[in-house]
Amino acid sequence: MMPRPLELVRRDGELAMLRGLLAATRRGEGGAALVTGSPGTGKTALIRAFGDEAARAGAVVLHASASPAEQGLPLGVAGQLLSAVPGFTGPEPEPADALRAVRDLLVGLSAAAPVVVAVDDIEYTDELSARCLLYLCGRIGAARIMLLGAGSPYQAPHPAGSALPVAELVRHPRCLAVALTTLDEDAVAAFLHAPYGGAMDCAEARRLAPAWHEATGGNPRLLHALAEDRLQFGPLRSARPVAGTAFKRAVTGCLRADGTRDTARALAVLGRSATLTVVARLLGVHERAVGPLMDSLADTGLLASGRFRNEAARAAVLEELPPGECARLHGGAVALLRAEGADAETVARHLVATDPADPASAGPWTVDVLAEAAEHALRAGRPKPAAAFLAAAHGRCPDPADRAVLLGSLAAAEWESDPAAVVRHLSVLEQDLCADRFGPAQAGAPLGLLLWHGRPDAASRALQTLGAAGAGEHAARLRARAQYAYPGPGLPQDPAVGERAARAVVSRQHPAPGVAAALCALLYLGESDRAEQWQALLRETQPVPGALDTPARRAVTAAASAVVQARLGRHAEAAQAAERALGLLAPEAWGVALGMPLSAAVLAATGLGDHEWAARLLRTPVPEAMFRTRAAAHYLLARGRFRLAAGQPVAALGDLHACRDLLAGWGIAPGTALDWSTPAAQAREAGAGGAAPDPMGLLSRAERRVAVLAAQGCTNQAIATRLFVTASTVEQHLTKVYRKLRLTSRTDLAALLGPVPSR
Repeated sequence: MMPRPLELVRRDGELAMLRGLLAATRRGEGGAALVTGSPGTGKTALIRAFGDEAARAGAVVLHASASPAEQGLPLGVAGQLLSAVPGFTGPEPEPADALRAVRDLLVGLSAAAPVVVAVDDIEYTDELSARCLLYLCGRIGAARIMLLGAGSPYQAPHPAGSALPVAELVRHPRCLAVALTTLDEDAVAAFLHAPYGGAMDCAEARRLAPAWHEATGGNPRLLHALAEDRLQFGPLRSARPVAGTAFKRAVTGCLRADGTRDTARALAVLGRSATLTVVARLLGVHERAVGPLMDSLADTGLLASGRFRNEAARAAVLEELPPGECARLHGGAVALLRAEGADAETVARHLVATDPADPASAGPWTVDVLAEAAEHALRAGRPKPAAAFLAAAHGRCPDPADRAVLLGSLAAAEWESDPAAVVRHLSVLEQDLCADRFGPAQAGAPLGLLLWHGRPDAASRALQTLGAAGAGEHAARLRARAQYAYPGPGLPQDPAVGERAARAVVSRQHPAPGVAAALCALLYLGESDRAEQWQALLRETQPVPGALDTPARRAVTAAASAVVQARLGRHAEAAQAAERALGLLAPEAWGVALGMPLSAAVLAATGLGDHEWAARLLRTPVPEAMFRTRAAAHYLLARGRFRLAAGQPVAALGDLHACRDLLAGWGIAPGTALDWSTPAAQAREAGAGGAAPDPMGLLSRAERRVAVLAAQGCTNQAIATRLFVTASTVEQHLTKVYRKLRLTSRTDLAALLGPVPSR
């Protein structure tokens, strides 16, 4: 036996009522029935199922579907009904003649067999066909004719203003009212258990029924759509159903052109700001007109307490909203909510969707509202909406200096959720910094972004501009941060800079510390003899109300914890923290800081004996600029230790001596955390039975610096620029390097010192 359509779950009582009416019709007691219900409750399925059953029992079934597009077509529905009757040539042109002709034709048909006249969406019947149906309803008492209609309980307006048969039929003494409602939880459970609903066992269907009922309000069409999406996505363990394409299509299919569609659109646009009064004002109609439409949406199962039952339904309505209409509604919402004194973030959510040229959403006040909303969103730990508000503010701001500050804030907000997204702003930020469009207190964030993404030279030029503009104290603090992250020969080192930054990361202070400070925190934690104390703080710190907790900050904290754990020899804990850090941000989002979680992960993998994982980690491309930061020393040391453990002592010596030369060039004394000498001695012992010489020991300090940069893939001109010498000098040093090490090319040099880092 084929399963019944899903819309007929728990519709046995309604079918029995129609069967009883058909039985009376067979006896010559004609009558009418009107099936009413909100969209998606199964009206069409019920009358079609009954029509098929009646036809199999020998009745003549005439079916028509009314449509809003054909309401102005005279006798359109009547023509559909009679088009299958043999010899029918079309309805009479005169209304009175048409009424009698339709009646006479149907009475004639009923002499041989009962006749079922079924009209779907009857509220959209054209005026003349509606008169025919009402005329027929009053004259079928002695005929074997059953009139069956299906429509919405909410009266649709007719173009000509005349009444359609829904209300008239309901009041007619011969009409049987059959009202369909949405399903209760028991019926939803039966649906989920049925083969066409989900084929779940009884216990699972009963367990999932509340969530499916909550998502759909018991609307059969929506339930069917969720079941279709479930087949698409596969069975899920979650108790909540997954709404996909089928569900969205079903939602829009439940919206009619009788006003419910416009009401649903207004509700979707307003979101949490929706009230009966605001919806009515946004649509420009009286509240009395909106109430029944919201009731209809609630009866359909889309609304609960005046709100969409789930965001998927709201999203479906917004997706099918034409762009121009969407902008118009959001613009109207801006005006209404401002007049009611709504908060900045509520107004800003609508501003971002409006046309900036719309007078209702234009003016200097918009930039202030958007900036204020962004600040609130960022403080609440929601960087994505904050970035959206700032992007809209930046696009509306006419002043170059204010635009620069807004762009800096936008980039900083984007960094909080996806640092890779900031790259597209860096060139403009550099231009604005060098044009002195930032105040001293506002330059920290854009400077930090330049440093994070490997543009220290651009940051240096910006610092020069800032210092020349008279911001000496601010410039000095920012320069100290930059020099701590990107150390150079003879530059003073201030560990307090890193400690302050570490404290800012641990305490999650707001406003956010500069990105460079966050990087410095990682670097400092890798060197400090107070690592144990900071590691405990990182492990125990939990988000507190009002603190900023974003993906980037969680990643930075996890990376710092990984560095500390790796330095303390806690390899399992370090591996877990490093995996968490690298999982929160993609490699390209880490910028030059990528060396820190990578180095911690490599150390952990080496300590755990997982050489395959370590090798896979080392295949991750790292930016060239990373080798100008302290992260380079950590990365080279970790790679050297791995190569030593993997039985590659010569390659390990190259990494360890490169680490040595970096530290020496920066004037940094190697501490316990960056002890290259112990593994270097082990590598020398492991090579050639303990006789492997230190190849870098044959070179002068200047030659070692040139050799390391050349092995990293730098061109002669790039090396000359980096070391403040001429290209000719670089060439001379390389010639001596090749001769002393008995090499012939940069490829040989890279093989000795380690792979060339990816650009």
